[in-house]
Amino acid sequence: MPRYGSIGGNHGYSQLRRIHNEIADYEYDELDVTPEGGLEAIFADTRYSGFNISNPYRYEVLKYLDEISEDARKAGAVDVVRRLPDGRLAGFNTDMYGFRYLAEGSVEGRKCIILGTGGAATSTARALREMGASRIVLISRFPEMTSKRPVPSTDGESVTLGEMYEVTGYNRLHLHYDAEVLINCTPVGRAPDIEKSPLGEHRITARMFSRLELAIDMIYDPYRTKFLQDARRLTGCHTRSGLEMVIYRAIASRNIWLGKPDDTDEDRRFIIPIKRRILQDQLNVIAIGMPGSGKTTIMRRYAYELGLRFIDTDEETEKLMGGTIPDVLADNGLGEDYFKAVEHQAVREACMNRGAVIATGGSTALNPLNRDIMRANGIVVYVRRPLELLDRRGRDISINAGLTDLFHIRDRVYRRTSDLSILNSRVFGERRAKTGEGNTYNYELKGFVYYIARKIERYLNEIADNKWT
Repeated sequence: MPRYGSIGGNHGYSQLRRIHNEIADYEYDELDVTPEGGLEAIFADTRYSGFNISNPYRYEVLKYLDEISEDARKAGAVDVVRRLPDGRLAGFNTDMYGFRYLAEGSVEGRKCIILGTGGAATSTARALREMGASRIVLISRFPEMTSKRPVPSTDGESVTLGEMYEVTGYNRLHLHYDAEVLINCTPVGRAPDIEKSPLGEHRITARMFSRLELAIDMIYDPYRTKFLQDARRLTGCHTRSGLEMVIYRAIASRNIWLGKPDDTDEDRRFIIPIKRRILQDQLNVIAIGMPGSGKTTIMRRYAYELGLRFIDTDEETEKLMGGTIPDVLADNGLGEDYFKAVEHQAVREACMNRGAVIATGGSTALNPLNRDIMRANGIVVYVRRPLELLDRRGRDISINAGLTDLFHIRDRVYRRTSDLSILNSRVFGERRAKTGEGNTYNYELKGFVYYIARKIERYLNEIADNKWT
C-alpha cells in the first residue's frame, strides 16, 4: 500500500492524518525532522511516495527537489512533494488552490491585508492577485529584511519580495485601516496558544478597520481564533476559518500523488461531511446560564448519554483553590480577584479538551477572557430558566445581589456569547409526585437531553454547510 506523510506543523493539533484516511486508501504518517538526519533523511526513505510540507520547511525543501510545478514557482514555496516513478522529487503548491476555494467571490476589487510573509502568505498574495484584488499589502515584523528576500517571479527569474508586493511593518498598519479583507497567515493564535492574536501581539485592535468586510484565518484549530472573534465582534465583518481550506488542500495533495484531476464536483462534495465530522470531534459543548438553571445536572446527563467526558468548571476551580467557592469569596485574604484568576485557569484547561461537555459557573461568562476561550473550540449553549424555577439553595449570590437585577445584567452577556439557547422550564420528575409513577425523573431528563442533542446536531450541520464560522 502506498505511504505518505506530513513534515512540520504542530502534529498534536493537526487533522491531516484523519482527512487523508477519509479521502483515500493509503497509509499516512506524521513525520518529525530530527537534528541527526533532517529533511534529507526523510526524503531518502523510499517507503514514502509523497509528503505534505508545513512551516517552517516550505522554503528549505526547495533545495532537495528536482523539479517544481508552475504554481510552486509562482508561490515561491512548496507544500506538497511527490516521488516520481524514476525516484526524483517534484514539488507543488496547493496553498493557492485552497485559498481560491476559500475566498472565491469575496476579494475581487478589494484592498487586502495579509499578516505574515511566510510561504502561506506569499501563496495567498499570488492567489489574491489572480483573483483580482485591487491592492495587496503584506505585513511583516521585520519589513526591511523581509522585503529583500528573493522569490521567483512569474517568468522564473528571482526578484525580491518587496519588488513583487508592497511589504510594510505592523507599526505602519494604521495606514491601511481602509482594508476590506484581512487575512492571518501567521501561526499566532494556533492551539495551544488560543488566547493570542497577531493584532493583539502588536497592540492593534480590529476595531480600527472600519471598512472590513471579511477576515480569514489560515488556522483551523481553534475553529474560532481570537483574531476571528475580535474581527467579528468589533467590526461586524464575516469570518472564515482555515478548516475548509486544509481539507481542500489535502484533497489536492491526494490528486497530485495519485494522478487524479483537480477541482471536481466530487472533490467538493467531500468537504462538507469531513468538516462536519471534524467539528463534531473538535468542538466542546459548553453550558452557560444563571446559577440554579440546571446546567450541571443537564450537561452531566448529556455527557453520560452520549458517552462523552464531562467537566464542571466550578468543581475544577475548587480543586485548584483547595477550598469551596463561597469560602474563598468570603476570605478577605483571597476574595473575588483570586477566584476569577483561578476560575480562568480552570476554564482554559477545560476548553483545551476536544469533544468534551462542560458546565460553567453562573459568573464564568462575565469574564471576557473566558468568553473568548469558550467560543474558540466550543458550541456555547445558554440554558435559560424562569426566575421562579431557579434553584437558590446554597446560592447566596442569587439572593444578595437581587435575582431580577442579576438576571437582566447577565442575560445580555449570555445571549451574546451563546450559539444556541435552551429553555429549561421543566421540573423533572414532577409527574411522579402527582401520579406516583416511577422513574419519571430519569425518563424526562433523558428526553430533554436528546432534545438538546438534536439542536446541536442541526447547528453542526448548519456550520458545516457554510464557510462562515
